[in-house]
Amino acid sequence: MLRPLSEVVERMKSAKKVLVIGHIKPDGDDISSVATLVSIMRKLGKDAEGCIADNIPWFYKEIPGVSLIKNVEDLRDYEYDTSITVDASEISRIGDSVELLKNGKPDMTLDHHKTNVGFGEYDFYDSNYAATAVIVYEVGKMLGIEYTPELAEINLLGIATDTGFFKYSNTDQKVFKYAAELVGAGANIQHIASAVLEHKTLNEIKLQSEMINTLKVEEDGKLAWAYVSSDMFKRNNCTDEDAGGFVSEIRALYGVEIAILFIEWPENQVNVSFRSKNYVDVSEIALAFGGGGHERASGCSCKGVKLEDMIEKVVSKAKEVLKKY
Repeated sequence: MLRPLSEVVERMKSAKKVLVIGHIKPDGDDISSVATLVSIMRKLGKDAEGCIADNIPWFYKEIPGVSLIKNVEDLRDYEYDTSITVDASEISRIGDSVELLKNGKPDMTLDHHKTNVGFGEYDFYDSNYAATAVIVYEVGKMLGIEYTPELAEINLLGIATDTGFFKYSNTDQKVFKYAAELVGAGANIQHIASAVLEHKTLNEIKLQSEMINTLKVEEDGKLAWAYVSSDMFKRNNCTDEDAGGFVSEIRALYGVEIAILFIEWPENQVNVSFRSKNYVDVSEIALAFGGGGHERASGCSCKGVKLEDMIEKVVSKAKEVLKKY
């Protein structure tokens, strides 16, 4: 049930042992929100653990605090009284972590996705927030937490990455205010930017080159899409982690409004990333295929499908949506 953030925070105060869960295919906001909330709970004197049921991309591990996050197997015997999911719009987004939840649902959820369905006992979700990490920062402020440089940096990670390092349309006055406060508390934005943006390997560059060779631009230059097949990953000794930023390269093309990247990984599973530049709500496309997200950044994942079939269906839907604008 949707509640005011103040009620959710009051519920947190009564917790003694807390399990914080993020979503699969973790991004910076997800990782930041899990690690930051675990640290906040521990600073309140509570026992707290964080879980993400997926591999965390290696380059995020350079940020202090990421090491707090564990996998499902590490936490099967963890006895908690309060569970909180962060940055997940629906229960399926937490993957195998659902096995840790009592009655299959969390006590609380914190999220900023427009497509959130409200699946906890105490839900706070608001798409006006640029990142879930912004919500978590407000939680810390409401609880009177004193930020160390390490805590400030892991919190800033989520705000910086989900705003495209302060260049996306969700970068509002609150984002700059909170970012300035976190930098004032000791967060190093250069360290975050270097870890997240300057980690490309030679194999990743070769993979990106192959991806560019698949690029198609349609609808008078407003729609661009490309794919990375499982064979391309194998050929370049890469995984889907290495293709994480490719969709942004497609959106960077002049005149493109909708950018789509199809990733076949593992075989018979296609993960699709959608981005828009100015006005198209790409979450509408993602929702049509069981996904969700934001107006400017969304995604979906389908198992047991062929790459070429998925491309045909998704591109057709994207054209249909584009025609509305």
